[in-house]
Amino acid sequence: MTKNPIILFRIAVRFLTYDAWRMTAENVSGTVRYLLNIVKALFLSVRFFVSDRMMEKASALTYYTLLAIVPIFALILGIAKGFNVQDLLEETIANAETGQDETLMYIFKFADSYLEHSKTGIIMGIGIVMLLWVIYGLIGNVESVFNQIWQQKKGRSTVRKVTDYLSIMIVIPILIFLVCGVQIFTHTMLSSIGIDAISETLRFLFKWTPYLLIIIVFTFVYIVIPNAKVKFSNALIAGAVAGIGFIFFQNIYLSGQIWVSKYNAIYGSFAALPLLLLWMQMSWVICLYGAELSFAAQNMRNFEFEKDTQNISRRYYDFLCVVVAGLIYSQFPKRKFKTEDISTLLHLPSKLTGNIISHLSELSIINETIFNGDREDEHVWNPGQPVDTYSIGQLLEDIDVQGSTDFRYDYTELFRREWQTMLQMRQAEKEVSKDLLIRDIQIDFKKINETCNISRSLKERFRQLSEKR
Repeated sequence: MTKNPIILFRIAVRFLTYDAWRMTAENVSGTVRYLLNIVKALFLSVRFFVSDRMMEKASALTYYTLLAIVPIFALILGIAKGFNVQDLLEETIANAETGQDETLMYIFKFADSYLEHSKTGIIMGIGIVMLLWVIYGLIGNVESVFNQIWQQKKGRSTVRKVTDYLSIMIVIPILIFLVCGVQIFTHTMLSSIGIDAISETLRFLFKWTPYLLIIIVFTFVYIVIPNAKVKFSNALIAGAVAGIGFIFFQNIYLSGQIWVSKYNAIYGSFAALPLLLLWMQMSWVICLYGAELSFAAQNMRNFEFEKDTQNISRRYYDFLCVVVAGLIYSQFPKRKFKTEDISTLLHLPSKLTGNIISHLSELSIINETIFNGDREDEHVWNPGQPVDTYSIGQLLEDIDVQGSTDFRYDYTELFRREWQTMLQMRQAEKEVSKDLLIRDIQIDFKKINETCNISRSLKERFRQLSEKR
């Protein structure tokens, strides 16, 4: 085996960008599958983080957060006063090791003044409305970024924004109170009885419970903020990574206070602002990376055979269009399929299936129907053309004529002979398949599965022979 670092690097790059995406859950199992999924998720998350320009979006969210920071603290303080835990909150901030203790106390004073002004203002309620509006705008910007990550073109409706955002405004402060309460309780308990007087189990709980709550906060954000259905397992994985990353960054930030003291000596009290911006920026970077990781973990299957899908031949693509349409037409009205059902039954890469479905839908060869399922709306596909008359030839012609031919020059006149020859060839194709209806295509799922199993067995046998050689 070669030890040349350049060759090893090329092998690693090829594996990450090509070979790994040709290995599916059907080809590998056990520990190898889990390790492969981890590698795929990490690779995709880093790739999307860079391609989606998340560093720039983190900077933008830092700006919005700075504008909304006083209203956010005013909301937290208002809820704390409502639950009569204001003293607990102030004590937590005073004892917090964030590297921004003095700045946070200033912000809390501003927030307290904001609330007092809202109570005694000339027009009652305007201050509270403005407070909620600024926070509403911040959450809206965060949702917009998360929707871009999840490739959701549509955001929440106005009614859903109001209801969901109000829930977020209430739940996140409560989670923060839990973190604060656990920290104060732990600090008080250890101060009163001493660390040596408690068991190892309690030490473990006191040490890691605040971290667990931070992970819960991130997990909640990854599930609730995007306008997409996020699986809990994927959100939890991303929440754990983001939570650990946030704690790690916090420890590094606190350990750098010696450098910060020199920074303060140069810039004086003004140093608090750039340091606060740095802390916010890195916090948003960690949060957005976690969102990318949750998306990557949930959608890895969509990127299997990605390069092959991008380089698929026109002939084979048209053939698969016929097969997918045949599945929908031949089983109608007995069965109706979702996109993921078609991908699973035909053993096609998810991304390729999605492309074909989207193409057939644009041509009105198939139509989407939405109905209420057991837990959520179900999107299924039905024939978009008359089942009794629609043929393979007509489908190929519909694909062939799609698009514009209105360019600067009419090349069909400049090259009339060649154009007529091509039309005759297309017409011959249509004549050959005009009597074969789409609905008459026979889909034998048992044979498809057997073929795929045989293919996998041959690949495994070939691999074993290669290793022996």
